[in-house]
Amino acid sequence: NEESVDFSRLVLATGSSPLRLNVPGVDLPGVNTFRDSRDVDLLLTLAAAKKRVVVVGGGLLGLEAAYGLAKAGAPVTLVHLMDRLMERQLDAPAGALLKSLVERKGINVLLNANTSRIIGESRVEGVELSDGRRIDADAVILAAGIRPNISLAREAGIAVNRGVIVDDQLQTGASDVFALGECAEHRGICYGLVEPAYEQARVLAQHLAGRNAAYGGSVVATNLKVSGVSVFSAGDFLGSDGSEAIVLNDLKRGTYKKLVIDEGRLAGAVLIGDTTDALWYLEMIRNREKIAGIRKDMMFGRPAGTLAVAA
Repeated sequence: NEESVDFSRLVLATGSSPLRLNVPGVDLPGVNTFRDSRDVDLLLTLAAAKKRVVVVGGGLLGLEAAYGLAKAGAPVTLVHLMDRLMERQLDAPAGALLKSLVERKGINVLLNANTSRIIGESRVEGVELSDGRRIDADAVILAAGIRPNISLAREAGIAVNRGVIVDDQLQTGASDVFALGECAEHRGICYGLVEPAYEQARVLAQHLAGRNAAYGGSVVATNLKVSGVSVFSAGDFLGSDGSEAIVLNDLKRGTYKKLVIDEGRLAGAVLIGDTTDALWYLEMIRNREKIAGIRKDMMFGRPAGTLAVAA
């Protein structure tokens, strides 16, 4: 092929790596991370052998690991440093409801639980928390977050913080070097999610093609089943000064809905249990639509004749 190719521009998409706790015993046999398909195979092996497992981390990956193990019959304890599960996606009432629903599936959940060391001589025997509690275990799964892979950029003299720092054209501090995805940090945020990476890739493709394009950040949304429980959150679900919240909380039915209104627009939402109208809410958040005409009814679902738009 005699077509010339311009290799004068470089895109860093080096991804991220799972965090390993900096505690004694973390290198013992039986301590593993949870990140890819090979890790799923390990969980199946542990469950088949009915091994006692401690999962460290109450985010999405930790909950999925714990649910998979419990569903397959393994005794599971999930320990989480924060005061609620999925604290980046849920407010306190939603986190409390999710905890109760997860515990009904046979998972023992410990919050505000700081892992101080992993116990064992030749392999894992348990986990000790900072308050002195000990949890016996045959295996430990670390699902406590990710770290952007920035070593290549740093060694090349490119500015980094938590991630590789980029501007609205996804350009780094070096001329003709760009970054996107889990390794990139835009306006102080490392998203660590696939949808923002797709949005960044679309903007960068337009920019490299010579078109006017800028990445202004992403409205982060979670819309999936977590440990068998439907969960959705998007936008500024915690609210801010001047905003107000409409809340429907039905613990008996395992349902929680919270809509945050700011300046006459839907700014954020959290749904647990019933996520039927999640995409409709997400559309309104992203489009910044005025909601005065539907405000009194919007908690109860999309009006007839209004079509949802896929995320």
